[in-house]
Formats: sequence, structure tokens, C-alpha cells
Amino acid sequence: MYKSKFKNLKINSVSKEFPGVKALDSVSMNISAGKVHALMGENGAGKSTLIKILAGAYSKDGGKIFFDENEIILNSPYDSLNLGIKVVYQEISLITGFTVGENIFLENYPINKFGIVNWKKLYDETEKLFKKIGFDINPKTKISDLSISQQQMVEIARAVYQNASIVIMDEPTSSLTPNEIKKLFDVIENLKNDNIAILYVTHKIDEIFKIADEVTVLRDGKHISNRLISDTSEEILITDMVGRKVEAAFERPKSIDKNIVMRVKNISTKNKLKNISFDLSKGEILGFFGLMGAGRTELAKAIFGYDQISAGEIEINKNIYKNFNTSMMVNSGLGYVTEDRKEEGIVKDMNLRENMTLPSLELFEKLFFIDKNKEQKQSNEYIKKFEVKTPSCERLITLLSGGNQQKVLLSRWLIRELKVIILDEPTRGVDIGAKTEVLSLVNELAKDGLSVLLMTSEMNDLLNLSDRILVMANGEIKKEFLRNNVTQEDIFRASVS
Repeated sequence: MYKSKFKNLKINSVSKEFPGVKALDSVSMNISAGKVHALMGENGAGKSTLIKILAGAYSKDGGKIFFDENEIILNSPYDSLNLGIKVVYQEISLITGFTVGENIFLENYPINKFGIVNWKKLYDETEKLFKKIGFDINPKTKISDLSISQQQMVEIARAVYQNASIVIMDEPTSSLTPNEIKKLFDVIENLKNDNIAILYVTHKIDEIFKIADEVTVLRDGKHISNRLISDTSEEILITDMVGRKVEAAFERPKSIDKNIVMRVKNISTKNKLKNISFDLSKGEILGFFGLMGAGRTELAKAIFGYDQISAGEIEINKNIYKNFNTSMMVNSGLGYVTEDRKEEGIVKDMNLRENMTLPSLELFEKLFFIDKNKEQKQSNEYIKKFEVKTPSCERLITLLSGGNQQKVLLSRWLIRELKVIILDEPTRGVDIGAKTEVLSLVNELAKDGLSVLLMTSEMNDLLNLSDRILVMANGEIKKEFLRNNVTQEDIFRASVS
């Protein structure tokens, strides 16, 4: 296992422009060996553009990059890889039908004197590599049999095997559980000890105080700040990212309304849920927490009728449902915003107006046709009310930021006479400013009487917004907590019980 001899990478006044957009505007930063340098900023800040320039996927328009004091030109990914600059993207790029060892040695299989792959050496070397880094994965396992976090570890191992000087991690914990995140942080510590530099790109501000040595913030393509972690705070960094002070806490009513709008009684499903019961009051935000596989998403889908229940019932405004589908739930006043916004939420080839009115087309029907003018009027009302950043309701939904797409998906259900909204990971993939806007919107809707089921793995969202918190594990509700009477430790303890 080699120890990197790399010292530093200097980025001086680097710029990049696309038609009509200056993605990077004279950005500078230094990345040092054996250190974790966090890169933060809202969506559109320029983080991805900078990563792609360092990876050789984009060419810069201006500025200079120095590798150990020598100016370098990165014309292609080969140039970056040759210098030891490795990127671990959010989207895993391994060959799923191959084993772990095969993926590690993909470009350079060990060959014996007869030109045949030396499989014993391949797997032995992979095992040695894993022991050095701190992994516990069988080299002969197929990638398709690994969890997302394990696949990410294999990506990192590939980078180290290829003599990485700098490992760039793009939102590495977006799909990981707390235990998996801890393992990743241990791996990062081992990489630091081998003199490898880490450029750590994330939205999760709490993480950088655990692992980073310094942090650079970009906003609108510009360099805003570079700070030592020891000399900054969460509040300062948020202000750097959004350009204003962001209020993280939300004012909630001191007591919960006694008017019950929904009762879930002993519902179970064949594969996951076991005797789930709870009541939901008018205007209440009921938070659900659980580690990966706990059953939060399965519960959301079962209540909304996506997944069939095998036992139990749901009562909404004194109407009892035992065998039901999504149409029946929609007509009873339920709405559902999925955790997978890109694949299950938005319709990519539709515009904002069409996405917003999709579940309620019967409300816009006129003589067997859809009244487009009525659709536009309704859409524009919600665009204005929720401050959706778009030039028009006819704009393609995929051209909106994640936060604005989430506002559209909320509006989709509010067009109807909504009583309960189910929100599954409502702030996943949105930046800190948009996140606060979405949560503030949910809070105001609840104050106006909308009842909310909030499924989230974001601890701050859970504690700041929920009136009550139900902790799930293995398809069951393990514990209930009241707002302002619980700590993060209490919740985690209940989630592993």
C-alpha cells in the first residue's frame, strides 16, 4: 500500500462560462495533503462545475491550477487520473455483474506468464488493500449483492489502488445510514494518514465539523469564504452559503389539537409493517424516524394505498378503509410527496403547470377538454404564494432547482381539498436555503390546519418541526416522544432497540 507524496493543489482564479451562465467566477482554493477540505454551497453555486474541471471533464476558461507548484492543464479525464485525482460521484459507476476484486483491478488485471489472469493474486491484493484502508468486504462478492454504502467503499478503494493523491467525494453520505456514515469517516481518517487529500462536497453542514480541517464556500459561482473549521460555526457557514441569516427553529403550537383527522389501527403488510397504530390530529406534524430499512417509506406507501395492507384499517373523518387504493385515499383528502422526487414525483417531460395539476385534472375539465387557462391561473396562484422561482408555469419542470420542484409537488396536492399530507424525505437533495423555505412552508400549512406525516432521516428537521416523534425499527413503532422532551441520543437509542 503506497503513501502519497502529493503536497498540495492550488486553484487560482479559475472561471468557467456556459451560454448565458457564468458557472465559476475567479474561484480560488488550496487543497493540502493529509487534510479534508470541505466544499459547500447551494445548488447552482458552482461545486459540480469545479469538480468536473478537476476531473478533466470540463476545460476551464480562465485561471490556473498548480499541482505541487507545477502548473497543470487538464484536457481530459486521463490527465486527471494520471495525476492521481480521483472522483467518487454520487452515482456509482461500478460494473454490477463483476466481483469486487474485478472492479478494483478493472484496468490492470494481474497476468501470469501465459497471459492468463492470476485470480489468486487479484483477490489476495484486494484483501490486503481493504485491510489497510479499513474495509470488511469479501473481494469475491458481486457488486450487485452489495449495499450502496459498500459500493461506495469499493469506489474509494479503486481510487486508492490507482495511487490517488486527491480523492474527491461528491455527496458521499446522501444514501447512508448513521452507522455507515461512521464507517466512511473511519475510512477517510485512514486516507488522511496515508497523506491523501480529500475534497469533501456535501450539503450536510453538521458532517464537516466532524471530519473537515477547513471549508470553502461558493455562492453563485463566486468564492465567498475559506475558513478553518476550528474558527467557524454552523451559523456563519449558512450565512456564507445563502447570503442571509437563516432561522433554523420553527414555532409550533404549545398543545396539539384534540380533533383527530386520521386513525391508523394495527396495519400490517406481508413484507415489512407489523401492527402500526397512531392517531393524527388536525394541524399536527407527526414525525417518523428510523434507520434504513426501518419501514418509514413502506408505511407512507401503505397509508396512501400504493402498497396493500394485509391487516388493520385506516379511519379518516369517521370513514373506515380496509381495502383501498391511491384513488380512494386521494378522494378522502390525502396527498403524498415521495422521497424519490426524480423517479416517482415529477414527470420529467411535462412543464410546471402540467405537473402541478396532474392529480386533479377533473377539476379543470370543460366539455371533455382540459381548460388550460384555468390551469394556468391556478398554477400561477401557487407559484406566487410559494415563491417558486420560475419565469413561467410553462417552464419544463426539470429546469427548476430541487427546492422549487418540491414546492410544485406540494402545490399539486393543495389544489385539492387536502386534509393530510404525507411527506417522505421532503428536503432530500435540496440546498440549505431551499430546505428552510420548504420546511417553513410545511410549518405554515400545518398552522392553517393541514395535518402532516413527516418521514425523515434529517435529525434537525425532525426535532425542529415535529409535534410528536414516532421512532420505527424493523417495521414496528418502538417509541413515542413529545416535542422539546427528547434528544438525538434518545431517538437513536430507540431506533436500534
